[in-house]
Amino acid sequence: MKNDKLFLLTTLLLSLFVISCSSEQNEQTNSQAEVEVEPAPDFEVTTIDGETISLESSLDEGKPVVIYFTASWCPICAQNWPVLSEVYPEFEDRLTLVAISIDPTDDEDTIRKLAEEEGFRFPATKGIPDIMMDYGVDSQATTVGVNRDGNIEFRRNKVALSADEYRELFTRLVD
Repeated sequence: MKNDKLFLLTTLLLSLFVISCSSEQNEQTNSQAEVEVEPAPDFEVTTIDGETISLESSLDEGKPVVIYFTASWCPICAQNWPVLSEVYPEFEDRLTLVAISIDPTDDEDTIRKLAEEEGFRFPATKGIPDIMMDYGVDSQATTVGVNRDGNIEFRRNKVALSADEYRELFTRLVD
């Protein structure tokens, strides 16, 4: 019975995510660009490289945080991965970035294989949908920026961003 409920919930979540990754919804780029002052929920993850990343520890170091909510099967995400790999190294000493899969079936091996194939130059972790829900994120390909005060500064939903757009967002957080 418990496994049936888990299967049903997972199937429902995956269906919603697949629908939200459609090209029609890619039109929703910066319409939700700015958010009201909203404290970011704390989180702690272990990346595929064994690194522990948490909002609290990053803020204690004076570093803002960018969370990229992704999924291994998302075509919009696939456009953002190389851009994040290009831009993040320019900022890694001044901010923390972590890609968190929203898909509970994206286990550590899946994300590790994806990171190797795609050449990720940023930390990534397995599917943890709870964090997505804590952040009020309803789809993959969503970038959330948390400033040094621990507040969500921006949210970019279901959009492929250019290197210049990521640089602008990252600069906004570190300056």
